[in-house]
Amino acid sequence: MAGRYIHWGVVQISVTNLVIIVAMVVVFVLAIVVPFPGSHSGDEGEDES
Repeated sequence: MAGRYIHWGVVQISVTNLVIIVAMVVVFVLAIVVPFPGSHSGDEGEDES
């Protein structure tokens, strides 16, 4: 059974691989943009003596 392919000139990629690549890029961007849980911008709880 042959998969479906998308053609851009000499570039040919299967739809499944394209979906996986797009999902990986979305997860990567979210990992950069979304802050870590429990992190905050201030240093209220830390003492520097």
